[in-house]
Amino acid sequence: MTRTSKPVVDDVLPLGRRSKSLPEQMADQLEQSIQNGVFGPGERLKEEILADRYAVSRTTVREAIGVLERRGLIERVPRFGARVREIDAEGIEEIFCIRAQLLGLAARRVAQARDDAALAQLRRQVERLRQLADKPSTAPAAYARVSIETQQLLINAVGWKQLPVMYEGLSNQVLWKISVRGKSLSFQTPQRRSESAGDWQRLLEAVEAAKPDAAEEAARLLLAASYRAVQERLADMG
Repeated sequence: MTRTSKPVVDDVLPLGRRSKSLPEQMADQLEQSIQNGVFGPGERLKEEILADRYAVSRTTVREAIGVLERRGLIERVPRFGARVREIDAEGIEEIFCIRAQLLGLAARRVAQARDDAALAQLRRQVERLRQLADKPSTAPAAYARVSIETQQLLINAVGWKQLPVMYEGLSNQVLWKISVRGKSLSFQTPQRRSESAGDWQRLLEAVEAAKPDAAEEAARLLLAASYRAVQERLADMG
């Protein structure tokens, strides 16, 4: 009789300065499973089942669940246990609003700094977005990928250590990854991609003109437009 092998978390930690503990390695695997739909929104994560499935102790499972809770991927419910966070419209709106504030702050700081290298990179990214938007056949995921890269560029250009951590931390939440980023809901139509490219162009012009207020407003409006597009798509999906 053939036995199905269990996925085993490697207990030999990777070499280098960023070696991860066993619970962190397991958390990474569980996060990947959540993103791939192995564990769906609202599904309960039972310690004993996960310990058997991954061939680790329940203590390791408990610590891995704690890591995922801090990442915003799961939640603990009294008298129920840990479960994958539900996808809800309120949570998506909250993430968009916070990201808009952070991106606006980054745009303001970059406009004030007038760093030539950062400006050159931003110009290249905005041009890439324009070229993608000009092609009706561009895949939504391809445009979304460059848009995310451009946001990260702006965030990183500020030079603060915690800002990228906070911004990307919001993106790591399961409801965002599965329902928004994973489906590129903000950029499903050529018209929407064209509008987004125009929003990025206005942000770039404000940064180039060293107008912090205008740059901050442009960044916030850019994400506000993305949120409206997501709302419409979610409504269409029922």
